[in-house]
Amino acid sequence: MEAIENSRLNKFHYRLLAVLGTVWAFIAVNTIAASFVIALLKKEPDFQGSLAKLGSLGSAALFGMLFGAWLFGYLADRIGRKRTLILAVSTFSLGSIVSAFAGNLDQLIVLRFIVGLGLGGSLPVASSYFAEFMPRSVRGAMISILESFWAIGTIIIGVVALLVKADWRSILLFGGAIILILPILLTLPESPRFLLAKGRVKEAEETIKRIFGIKVKLEKVKEDRKASVGDLWRKYGRMTLMLTIAWFSIAFAYYGFFIWLPKFLSATLGITVFRSFQYFIVTAIAQLPGYWSAAYLLERVGRKKTLSYYLLLSGLAGLGFYFAASSGNEGAIIASAIAFSFFNLGAWGAIYAYTPELYPTAVRGTGTGWAGAMARIGGGIAPILAGRIMEVGSAAVAVLVIAVVAIIGALDVLALGEETMGRELA
Repeated sequence: MEAIENSRLNKFHYRLLAVLGTVWAFIAVNTIAASFVIALLKKEPDFQGSLAKLGSLGSAALFGMLFGAWLFGYLADRIGRKRTLILAVSTFSLGSIVSAFAGNLDQLIVLRFIVGLGLGGSLPVASSYFAEFMPRSVRGAMISILESFWAIGTIIIGVVALLVKADWRSILLFGGAIILILPILLTLPESPRFLLAKGRVKEAEETIKRIFGIKVKLEKVKEDRKASVGDLWRKYGRMTLMLTIAWFSIAFAYYGFFIWLPKFLSATLGITVFRSFQYFIVTAIAQLPGYWSAAYLLERVGRKKTLSYYLLLSGLAGLGFYFAASSGNEGAIIASAIAFSFFNLGAWGAIYAYTPELYPTAVRGTGTGWAGAMARIGGGIAPILAGRIMEVGSAAVAVLVIAVVAIIGALDVLALGEETMGRELA
């Protein structure tokens, strides 16, 4: 749609960024909450378990995100981006509130899975919805800025954990506060691209006029048959393979590292868990310039290079953490954790900008949903595996495995990816 592709940023774009950015921040709040909860449950007699089982608490939401990404990605191409996003946000906000009242570890794991369903649906749907309103000239940068709200949410939950004096139930209860934004979500318009793809031409024209002040005459397009995961592999096999490996790798690295970061820091530095929370906030602050620098480079050097280089550098930072922890160098441990945070989250900003541009509108929700599902598999495996590695080895070895996976993801993008900078959304 030329009216959208060639538009200039206006109040609607910034309002959409603020609303979806708030959703994005609370997705981070609910995801990263597991890092603090796991570290605090050792004080609760009804919530004891091995490191591997505690790791499964971190993985529960991520496996829920796996199914949520598929389910809500599918719905986004059927009932619309807006309705699907509202359903997904409602699911994870209510789930977080209920999980604060869990009576034992098994109940908490089940409830965290339900939270994950909504989280997994919200991420790909929100990114596709946002991308479909953005002008071509700034789409990549704007999506990366949207992604930067993840860092804001990470910082917020770290501060909340300190303010509530590390009470894990209050941390989970805070995660449900996003339910208050539902009335605002209801006021947002449906994506004109989705409306046109569904033959709702008049609605698409009215939406564009209301947002951009431009009267357009659109032609009804032939609606493709229902998209399926099979279509992704038959028609877009190379890109789907590249995204499958890239999303698995980036999520494995992120969740493996950050779900256990308080434990990694306390184990390698010999500090208390509460003290590790303070260091956690420091590493989270580094995520913001990581996102912003990636946003700048996305429109200068391109999506493919930015994503692959940032993933590679995050892997190298993980290797730095391993060697620093092995030698007991405290300054190097903190510096490498900060570097990992900077580059890994910059890579997240790049991959969210990159993915929607690789698929046409008819399969964009399904494609981004598949990619998100691959991330949840990687993210779901990583905390359990890292917990098991620490049981038989050390925190340093767990980070070494994480670093290697990140480097594999970088090489995958370099080998199979294609550049989409400046490309019009199909």
